[in-house]
This record gives sequence, C-alpha cells and structure tokens, in this order.
Amino acid sequence: MDQVKDSRAVAGVVDALPGYGAYMTEVLIEENFVHIDGTDMNVILTMLDGLNLEAEPTAPRHVSEARSWVIALHWLGSGPITHEVAVALPGVLVEIRDYFVARGKLPPTRIAVYGPDEQLLRSIEAAAA
Repeated sequence: MDQVKDSRAVAGVVDALPGYGAYMTEVLIEENFVHIDGTDMNVILTMLDGLNLEAEPTAPRHVSEARSWVIALHWLGSGPITHEVAVALPGVLVEIRDYFVARGKLPPTRIAVYGPDEQLLRSIEAAAA
C-alpha cells in the first residue's frame, strides 16, 4: 500500500514539472535582462497563456541592441505554428508594446519565433501589428 501511495506522490510531482504531465511547455521566451524584469516576464507569460500556450522563460540566446530589441520565442512543437497562434501574435505584440510604453519602458520592435532547429519561423513587426 505504501508503494502505491509513493508512486502517486511521484506522479504528482512529475505532473507538476515543466514539460511533463498535463502541462507541456510549447514555447520558451528568452529572458532579456536589459529590457525584461520579472514582472514584465510574468505579464508576457500571461498574455501567451491567453493564447492557450504553455510558456516558460529560458536563458538568452540572441543579443538585442539597446535601442531596438526583440522578444525571442522558441516554438517547441515539431509541427508548424498553429494558424490560431500565428493570427493572434500581432495583437499580442501590440499588447506587449502598450504595456511597456505605459510603464515608460522601451517596447520591443518585433517578436521573432524560432523553431527547434533555431530557424526563424516567423517575424512579427511592430508596424504590421
């Protein structure tokens, strides 16, 4: 009986881990310590959650310039970006830019979405948003 209880406890822990169980990470968001603080990251995560995307922060992989910076997302799916997400990302960029401007911060110029192989899948420009 104790083994059953222990296996359920382990299963509960595994389900709670990022990328396991019911919540599988679909998108990673690169941290940008020059432009994004912890509160900003939580707001971005919440906006992506509104698209029903499970997202998590990840270490920086790309360098942004001080006057022009990009939010880098990494699509972890083996398939293409879903149509629903592709259509919604320009609106998310507008919301993110509005959030940064309202706080007196420099907003990102675009969202770049990279695939698992680091190929650029999509670039959403602020002007197109």
